[in-house]
Amino acid sequence: MERPWHAEFLIAGSAAVGAICITNPIDVVKTRMTLQGEAGSPSAFHNPLSALLKIGRAEGLAGLQRGLGPSCLWQFSNVSVRFGVYASAKRFTGVDGASQSPLVKWVASLGLAALSGGLAALASNPFFILKTRFQAGGEHSSATGVGGAMLSIWRADGVPGFFRGLSAFAPRVIVASAVQLSTYDAIKEGLIRRFGMHDGVPLVFLSSFITGAAVVLAMQPFDFAATRLVNSKSAGEVGAAAIYSGPFDVIRRTLQSEGVLGLYRGGSANYLRFGPYCVLVFIFVEQGRKLEAMWRTRELRTKL
Repeated sequence: MERPWHAEFLIAGSAAVGAICITNPIDVVKTRMTLQGEAGSPSAFHNPLSALLKIGRAEGLAGLQRGLGPSCLWQFSNVSVRFGVYASAKRFTGVDGASQSPLVKWVASLGLAALSGGLAALASNPFFILKTRFQAGGEHSSATGVGGAMLSIWRADGVPGFFRGLSAFAPRVIVASAVQLSTYDAIKEGLIRRFGMHDGVPLVFLSSFITGAAVVLAMQPFDFAATRLVNSKSAGEVGAAAIYSGPFDVIRRTLQSEGVLGLYRGGSANYLRFGPYCVLVFIFVEQGRKLEAMWRTRELRTKL
């Protein structure tokens, strides 16, 4: 039985939702640490652990899981498109061909993964805005639920408001997607070929753990700019004009007011979030693929 095109979309999106439900508190910490120090605001958190404890004491479990709903929408729309388009593109172009050298396969996979990332950025940008504003706390999270927050953005800026920060968010997703998907495939195949590892949870764990470090290293500057950009006010919001004109304006102003280290605010929390998240996503995806294969085999036997 041929695998349906939508299978990878559903499996990957569901895996991402499962992963973010576990790692969302660290994502909240990363968001808060990225935004602290902005425009002269005080720095309340010295490291991810202190941020986690302070948010937990002040806001409880609800604070640590702030923005979980929008985060799930963001993850499903983003990861389902990235994995789904990437898998379809590999089949269509024949990148998975065994005759190709590892380097050629990795470069080709890099390009296809980048393309899938660009499409995923368009699909998920509105939800990234919502989850960032909810996680930031304060006035941005005062709207009643996701519907109220979306209505607030619509009233302020209309349709363009849902794509605020896309100039920074798209490079972030493209870079993350290109590095994550292509590197995971290459590392997994390399571990099997060089060390004879068998396909299973230990192989997936090691491959995704290494991949997570590579992704964070590559996407941190874009993640920083995107987070601050989508959390900033717009000209349509009451009492303020736009704080930033674009991602490079975020970086320029941060360098002027906070120095080079300011660009790495939330970097440690970003790794602590994305490392486990990356491992969980790939473990859930691989297990989902196995369950799907078992189901298709059973269906085929039933028809025979």
